[in-house]
Amino acid sequence: MDLLEVFKDSEDVVNFPAGSVIAVEGAEGNHMYVVMDGEVTISMSGKILATARAGEVVGEMALINSNIRSATVTAKTDCRLALIDQASFNALLRHVPDFSLHVLKVLAERLEHAYDVIGK
Repeated sequence: MDLLEVFKDSEDVVNFPAGSVIAVEGAEGNHMYVVMDGEVTISMSGKILATARAGEVVGEMALINSNIRSATVTAKTDCRLALIDQASFNALLRHVPDFSLHVLKVLAERLEHAYDVIGK
């Protein structure tokens, strides 16, 4: 699924300079993001788990289970992110099956990589 194409006209876009903390592990979260430009790092307990690039999503876990951030997201480069709130996320899950499958795939890949990083 080409999320850059889906969100290219989004009015809910935020710019973050390199080094900005976008989401903090353990904090409340009510948005997920599509990386439109740039790169962000995803870390847990101080360990970098992944880098998300243009077209990838971050912050989805807070919308799926409990509104608590499971990881910290930091702008690795200057970046531009499209925001997706809970209502929009729910609508996408209900009405765009490809989006649901995309999010499931992202979750599975990140979980597999997290296990590799923590050595389990």
